[in-house]
Amino acid sequence: MIDHVIKKAMDNVVFLKGEIRERKKIGVLYHRLKIFLPQPINSITPGQFTMVMLDDGGETVLPRPFSFHNFEADNKVYWFDIIFKVVGIGTERMAKLPVGSSVKILAPLGNGFPEPPPHSKILLIAGGMGIAPLFALIMSLKTSTIPLWLLYGAKSQSDLICLAELFKVEGITIKIATEDGTKGRKGLVTDLLEEQSDEDTGQIVIYACGPEPMLKTVTEFAASNKIPCWLSLEKRMACGLGACLGCAVKTKSGYQRVCKEGPIFEAQEIVWEEDG
Repeated sequence: MIDHVIKKAMDNVVFLKGEIRERKKIGVLYHRLKIFLPQPINSITPGQFTMVMLDDGGETVLPRPFSFHNFEADNKVYWFDIIFKVVGIGTERMAKLPVGSSVKILAPLGNGFPEPPPHSKILLIAGGMGIAPLFALIMSLKTSTIPLWLLYGAKSQSDLICLAELFKVEGITIKIATEDGTKGRKGLVTDLLEEQSDEDTGQIVIYACGPEPMLKTVTEFAASNKIPCWLSLEKRMACGLGACLGCAVKTKSGYQRVCKEGPIFEAQEIVWEEDG
């Protein structure tokens, strides 16, 4: 049964060795890697992700899921970027890989963000590393005439990554919140929702990614204002193919896998746990 699930999941997925062509340290704990592929993969939709496993001959570390932060905007993708924070042994080793190193990748995985409805305004809400998939979405929309608003929050100014690139995007309005007040408004990114006027919520669609408590608040805001809202959920994963069931999340349609049915879900479909 598991073999059948894996085979079906692999229909549009490739397993390749990628090469790190660029690496950049962002602040103290954050890193960006540009990975080139020996052969192209199918086009990527913002919100999809890849499983990355080290290929450095060290002790075995389970593959880690990473959102596509940026990628070649074409029908065939030869390179993509990932960003990550050093939080454990695996990411610490990854941060030390020199340019030219190889990594094993499985991609593209999961479902991406749906396209916004015509004539809508886009409100993006990012908490911390939640900026990763939303950055890719912004890059895909930046040449359109759709108005973009980004509410971006983090613990401190040092945790706000990609700001320089985001400020270069034409047609985007950025509001910032930090918990320690070192940049923008002092408080949570969801506090910025209070500044959204009634007229702003008329034709808006929300895309959000960040910690679960943040997403729950965003869901409540969207429901009370009758705004379509899509969430990118973050869960620990072992396989990325839907076989291990380790990333299941409760929805109104039953438990669904973040790696397979997600990671993008309609906000009102999520059943939030009381301790979430």
